[in-house]
Amino acid sequence: MFRVTVPLPARRDLEIEYQHHAAVLEKALHELHRRLRVNLTTDAIRPDIKYRIKTFESLYEKVLRRAREQGQQEEIAITDLLGIRVVCPFVEDITEIERVIRAGFDVTEVERKGDSLSAAEFGYSSVHLLVQIPQDIRDGFHLSGRWVCEVQLRTILQDAWAEVEHELVYKAELTPLDTKLKRKLAALNANLTLSDIIFQEIRDYQRSMQSKLMRRRETFWSQLSGVPLTQAESDRLETDGDADTIQTGSDTIDGMLIQALHAHNQKEYAVALQLYTDILAYQPADHVSAILYTHRGMAHFALGDTAAAIDDFGATIAISPRTVKAYYYRGVVHESIEHPDQALSDFSRCLEFDPYHIDSRVARARLYWRLGDHDAARADCRMARDLEPDHPGVQSLCRDLGAREMENL
Repeated sequence: MFRVTVPLPARRDLEIEYQHHAAVLEKALHELHRRLRVNLTTDAIRPDIKYRIKTFESLYEKVLRRAREQGQQEEIAITDLLGIRVVCPFVEDITEIERVIRAGFDVTEVERKGDSLSAAEFGYSSVHLLVQIPQDIRDGFHLSGRWVCEVQLRTILQDAWAEVEHELVYKAELTPLDTKLKRKLAALNANLTLSDIIFQEIRDYQRSMQSKLMRRRETFWSQLSGVPLTQAESDRLETDGDADTIQTGSDTIDGMLIQALHAHNQKEYAVALQLYTDILAYQPADHVSAILYTHRGMAHFALGDTAAAIDDFGATIAISPRTVKAYYYRGVVHESIEHPDQALSDFSRCLEFDPYHIDSRVARARLYWRLGDHDAARADCRMARDLEPDHPGVQSLCRDLGAREMENL
């Protein structure tokens, strides 16, 4: 597996290490993929098998996310740098594929995603196996260490859901404000999950039917021609009906949120501010209120009401003390009205919770420089440059500090 020490090395150093391994690892992964295909392709199961090595951009994004989650742990282990996906038609095929892989390869870990969900919940389902790259493959490509590959087992519908979820939820960072969208996604996932169950039921039914037909031919039991399909159809229709009646709830707050965000995006800040205030009057859940206060604070700031903006960002922090964006935005407001000590405190608090928040890192470096603490400014600039050298704010900061100062970094 790919291991990264903490504190994190500079992005470019990590990329050099990645490039050093990538070409050989891809060849080893191709050979593992070939062997899996030979083992898994039978008359009974003909799965679709794909493989990939994670791009450096995806790897670095995951490293940053893990660093935030793990805090001060000394090492981050990335187990899915190498990935193989096995996609099959039916749920029962997954069990057989797992059995074959376990028989032919060294499986070091199994994760069954979705097993922890209750009967009333739906979510991403998949079986993830960590398969050790066989010793002869490692020797053949001169790979030192014990490299693993994450092998994901999914049905066609699970794979479809995972692809859509990755684009709509993971990449887009769905927020708690998107309640209506989340309900729609939950309903869609429920339908896909139920479809997988029904496909398996149909397959089981067909097998049962074929067995009974064979017995009928053997014994001439004509009554077997009346195997009750109608009950199975009735059960499925009842299940489908349940899926169609998932509650969507009141559209009042959802509609107001859409209007508020649209107005905000159109720079109609007074309209957005009033809508945020009206929604807050409904006393929504705390996590929603916190986000609303943040958005309303931004609208206040855009309208020049810095005191109200600071109050709203403070309200977010009171509800959710680890909301880094609230500290950052409040710091920006404080700096705009020449409150450098309060701004420095907010930027530092933000970086205490998220040391990889690049905007706060850049803002604090500039503020340190203004206050005459050049060593602290250089330290922040160095870290920002190591983390995100291509970030526009980082590049601007480097230019503004001057070429002579940059030579000292």
